[in-house]
Amino acid sequence: MKIWCQLPICMPKEVYRSYYDLLMQDYNLFKDNGTEVTIKDVSTGIVSPELISYLGFRMINDTENIKSMLRAESEGYEAIAGACYFDTGIKGVRALASIPVVGAAEASMHLACIMGNSFAVVTSEPAWVKEMEYHLKELGFGHFAISHKPVRSLTLSLEEFVKCMMSGNFDAVIKNFIEVSRGCLEDDAEVIIAGCGLLSPMLTTRGVTEIEGAPIIDPMVVSLKFAELMGSVAKAGIKVKSTRGLFSLPSSENRLKGLKELRLLHQKQLGDQ
Repeated sequence: MKIWCQLPICMPKEVYRSYYDLLMQDYNLFKDNGTEVTIKDVSTGIVSPELISYLGFRMINDTENIKSMLRAESEGYEAIAGACYFDTGIKGVRALASIPVVGAAEASMHLACIMGNSFAVVTSEPAWVKEMEYHLKELGFGHFAISHKPVRSLTLSLEEFVKCMMSGNFDAVIKNFIEVSRGCLEDDAEVIIAGCGLLSPMLTTRGVTEIEGAPIIDPMVVSLKFAELMGSVAKAGIKVKSTRGLFSLPSSENRLKGLKELRLLHQKQLGDQ
């Protein structure tokens, strides 16, 4: 099975090689033997991670993610796994694609509700907290998250966090994550979601998968495994997405017309549709 894993911003491999290697190491720990994973960034769009914290910039950047993910089906991929806890562009692609499209945050919160009675999210940047709280409630998980500060951030600076990630020495990040998570446990969290695709592989690849009896969910792994599951179900001939209501598919004629007018795909790709 071929799975397209979508990063949220422009992350050139020559700059972020250590992160690509880390994320692939994370995937390789859990993916099925027959699964081929390809990590994709966006060719144009936001380059600086801190800019995602600004809602307007992020919403514009969503279009770049949608443009990228809409290539997956025509290139032979059988499912798309989001690799960002903001679920960047996921709903838009889900509404247009016929292959399964999985959001990392959405899938992780569903899983958290199965694993425990209440959860909290620990992310890597304070500026991301409010948007993640909004997303949590928008998806209907407000009653399953702890009531007091359901989303919290590390106290490390973004500069120090990125330095740890790029150097391969994750000790300071892991220590800070555990400190913040313990505060969540004191406020009745039973499951902790590591709510950032930059953060969670640091924990999983170092064997940090629970804290004081509370499971730690890695959204990158969850997104991938849900994509594998839904891709397998689809291959078995079972419908994996409603085509009624919100996610109803446009006719082939309107789909092509819309993609052309919005210039969401290159002309050559449009000709192949």
